Amino acid sequence: MIPLLVSIILGFLCFIFVANLYQVRLPRAPEIEKRLESIKKSNDEPNNAIISDFITMGTEFKFGFLGKYLKNFKPAEFLKDQLYYAGLDIQVDVFILISAICALPFFLIAAFTTPFCILLGILAAFIPFVIVKFLIMKRTNLFTQQFPEALDLLSGSLRAGHSLYSAFDVIVKEMPAPINQVFKNTVDEIAFGIDTKDAILSLTRVMPFSMDLKFFTTAVLLQREVGGNLARILDGLSVTIRERFKMLGQLRAQTSQSKFSGVILTLVPPLIAVILFFISPGYMDPLLHTTQGNIALGAAIGMVFLGIFCIIKILSIEI
Repeated sequence: MIPLLVSIILGFLCFIFVANLYQVRLPRAPEIEKRLESIKKSNDEPNNAIISDFITMGTEFKFGFLGKYLKNFKPAEFLKDQLYYAGLDIQVDVFILISAICALPFFLIAAFTTPFCILLGILAAFIPFVIVKFLIMKRTNLFTQQFPEALDLLSGSLRAGHSLYSAFDVIVKEMPAPINQVFKNTVDEIAFGIDTKDAILSLTRVMPFSMDLKFFTTAVLLQREVGGNLARILDGLSVTIRERFKMLGQLRAQTSQSKFSGVILTLVPPLIAVILFFISPGYMDPLLHTTQGNIALGAAIGMVFLGIFCIIKILSIEI
């Protein structure tokens, strides 16, 4: 009982450490900021060598010995993309080490006591990835809330006579994160000499989970091809996004009771198991120290996750 309690406490402390680490967004290096400003202020055609040098200034890996093995590892590319979408300046190898730190206490306990802690260690290793997915969802939702206001600002700038590049720069200077970060990427690419069409398409690569942004890029590119009043198009898109967001809020309010029921049903089994561990440890011994008990425990955990997946799928309504 004591090793299991120590394992849970250590895992919880690791979770707090990782959660606090993800709340800190590291600033961009000063030399990168200087390079950006010097290129944007320069009136000369940007040199490809300068751009290539700028791109290689950063590194995907903090530790070289891990980078040699991870650079050709496909899941590492996936993790790099996920960290980028979440707006985190954390290298892939650092993220993997954090995941290992979360799992380490459980594996240490499992080495000296019950092998059941190995399962907890595997689950703990996925805690950082779950946090990243949550941050991606949070960042996308915040972007969706800010986007109609940015469209109004963009439309007003175009009516005032600004070019599209200048209108994007107004959004970068006037709007808060994360929307200014998304458009700053496009502004920097145009400043580097990249074609405007490619720079606008890159918006969807920076924020790939926003359907509204895909509508925006399609509208802008079509207007550049066939002409038309872009300011009026953006006004209509802004109204559509606001109405869609309002309807989404109504759906969330109507499904909140079902979500709460799902949370309760998910928490009840592990809560009862923890209570029984403290009240009657011997009652739970067959579940941990016999083959049949381990199979039953694994099946129960699998069914709980299957139930979570089904509830999420039922309550996920796309507009």
